[in-house]
Parts: sequence; structure tokens; C-alpha cells
Amino acid sequence: MDLPRDAFPALADNSYTYLNSGGSGPPSRETLQAMREADALLSGPAYLEGVGLYAHQRDAYARAREAAASLMNVAPEDVALTQSTTHGMNLGTFALDWRDGDEIVSCRSEHPGCLVPLHAVHKRFGVRLKLVEPPMTPEKVEGAMSDRTRLVALSHVDWTTGEVVPLTEIAALARDRGALTLVDGAQSVGNVPVDARATGADLYAITGHKWVLGPEGMGALYVRPGLEVGSTNVGFLSLPDPAAFDAGGDYELKGGAGRFESSTMSPALAAGFAEAARAARERGERGFAGIRRRADLLMDLLSELPRVTLRSPRPARSGLVSFEVEGVAAKDAAEKLLREKFVVRFISEPYPYVRASTHLFNSEEELEALAAAVSRL
Repeated sequence: MDLPRDAFPALADNSYTYLNSGGSGPPSRETLQAMREADALLSGPAYLEGVGLYAHQRDAYARAREAAASLMNVAPEDVALTQSTTHGMNLGTFALDWRDGDEIVSCRSEHPGCLVPLHAVHKRFGVRLKLVEPPMTPEKVEGAMSDRTRLVALSHVDWTTGEVVPLTEIAALARDRGALTLVDGAQSVGNVPVDARATGADLYAITGHKWVLGPEGMGALYVRPGLEVGSTNVGFLSLPDPAAFDAGGDYELKGGAGRFESSTMSPALAAGFAEAARAARERGERGFAGIRRRADLLMDLLSELPRVTLRSPRPARSGLVSFEVEGVAAKDAAEKLLREKFVVRFISEPYPYVRASTHLFNSEEELEALAAAVSRL
């Protein structure tokens, strides 16, 4: 499956090859149009419709929740809208009533969007953080757990290599040991098939601005039905009946995911996210297969270069292709490739890799050209 490059205004300059959708995916013309229409409506006529402004806002939020739910195969009522995956990871991490001596198990290769909130609860509440070496496996998680482990935090797709983590097995293990599972899905939705409900995860955070090709600033957090935890992000939207709020402090929060939304969000971002998710959902398995096919091709090309070492699994599990070039630091390699108009990114310590992200608008010719540019490094 292919996506036409000219459908993405950000890619108008054909002299560049964009291979960084794992960092930020370019929104389509339809997604941008949906955002403009929502912004025009809610910045104009809606103000003269009395409560119409709020009705339009609620409608935009509802469509975004439905879109997020469709990406994760969950129910819309089990989804809270967020700003990003990192926002969702913060909400999930601080949702627990932490006590001194509690433990969290995670992995040393996790993204800072996962690890920084974990270190924050360590510093604030005296929680012990145990980091296993990658790749994260059920055996390593089990070996790190104790009777004080309350949370296992991990990515569904490892951002450093593109490896798909055995999430279902790890979530089952955590549940059997009485711990919750918090998942960083930044590199999963739009890149690999996701069924958050089937994995058994308790909390699953995503974003719309990477593989889904949506706008920056809108994501979602899935909360397993029946999971009652606290929320540090509360306000008007967190209440089942805002009109019944007691200023003296006698109130209750919504059950489930609803308690994690607090107040006004951007209807324009919500509309853009909904449109991008609709398109991603329509691509379905054909889209995932097309992304993997391109990743496999790029790895085949790079594997022929004598001074290049692949760090992503073969065959491709996702669209992330990480590699090292002998004698060239990852940061230097990415900067030199950018001067040749190839947009990739580098992974910082402790895994200094160059990382390319293949998406459906990337052609075989672009991948061949990238491999040729890498050979010149």
C-alpha cells in the first residue's frame, strides 16, 4: 500500500526524504482541513449560539475519543484525551497511591517519556525503580518483581530498535503478581496492530502525531474497565455532574477514564486527530504490511554495507530501522545525512543508534538513496 507524497503539505519539497514518522509524522491535507474547519467554527459563529459553543466542543471531544478507541480496539468510554503519550504516562504513573518502599519494574531502554515520570515518583515517594536490560521479556520482569512491585511500565514497541515487546505475557504476569501494567504506545498505534483490551494492559497511553500522522498535541489514555485509581488531572470535566459540585470539597470523580480529563481542550486538535485516526483505521493491515515491507527493504540495503550494523530485528516487526555506522557517532551521522536532505533521527545514550522510520509515503527509490548516502559516511 502506498500513500501519495503530495497528500502531505509538509513534504512539498521533493528534494528531502522524510524518514522520521517515529518522531513526528506529517499530517495530511485532509487532517489539516479538518482542523481549520473546527477552528473556524469554534472561533466564529459558535459564540453566537448560546450554549452551542460547548456543544460543538463536546462533539469534537467525543469524535476524538471514538477515534482513539478505534486505534486501540477499546470502547470510547474507556478513553481519556491527553496532550501526548508522555502526558498519559504521567497520569498513569501518578494515579497510584504510592508508599515508601513500593517498587516499579521497567526497562533501561525506555523513552524518557516513560522513565522520567518513574524517576519522579521514586524521588517524591521513595519508590524503588528496577530497570531490566533490554529486550524486555516476561522472564526478566518476573526476576525483577517482588511482593512490593505495584507497577510494570513498558513500551509496546521499543523506540530504540522497533522490537515488539511480548506485552500480553508481561501483563498477565504482572496481574498474577498483583501489579498494574502501564504501556507506552507511542511507537505502536499506526505502526503495528494494537488491541489494548486483548493485551490485558491496565493503562495504555498513545499519541496521534507519530505513525497515525495526526497533529501534535493530542493523544489518549486507555483505562481498563473496572480499574479505579486516582487522578492528578481533575476539574470540571472530571465530575459526573459539575452542577452538583460542592465548593466545600464534597464531590466525587467520574469512574474509569473520565476522571483523567479536567477542562477545555483544543477542538481543532481533536478534529485533526479524529480525521487522521479515521484514515489510519482504513489503512488497517494493508498499511502495517506496507510499513514493514519498506523496513525490510531498507534493512536489506543497509545489511549489504560492510561498516553498518543493524540494531533492529529481521524480519521487520515495525517501521523502525536502527543501525550503527562504524567510526561515525550516531548524532554526527544523522547531521551529515540531513545535509544530504535525508531526515532521520539519532537515539542518544545508552543506545547511540541512527534510526529511520519507514512510512507509506516512502518510495523504494528513497530507501535506495538513503542506503547510498549511508555508504558515503
